[in-house]
Amino acid sequence: MFFKYNKITQSLSSATQDVAMGRPNTPEAFKVAVQESPEIVYDYKPLKVAEIQPSSHGESGVYLVPNNKRFKRLMSLQAQFLSADGKLVWQKFAADRTLYYLSAGLAAVGFIWSLYGLKRLASPPKNE
Repeated sequence: MFFKYNKITQSLSSATQDVAMGRPNTPEAFKVAVQESPEIVYDYKPLKVAEIQPSSHGESGVYLVPNNKRFKRLMSLQAQFLSADGKLVWQKFAADRTLYYLSAGLAAVGFIWSLYGLKRLASPPKNE
């Protein structure tokens, strides 16, 4: 639905699309050539690609492998976590074990506390 501003009543009223868009309905208006809108220009900054140095052990592979400290640390952690030593993920490192035991202990304390609260609610108070 299209609207136009009426100067006499100073309010909006319904209108056709041509009137609302400001296009006159005269035959002379259709003789004028319509200029095309300018093309959209997409401007962007070129992406700087990081240089990858092939590692000494990756010479035989098809893909290039980064040769930096962070990638080597990632590969060593991956090797430790994927080793078949029979341990679960939370048993691999001391920090993980500590957090696991702490959260399990807090869950047990919360469970016991909730049982205590239920016992207090279930037992009637003593009459003195």
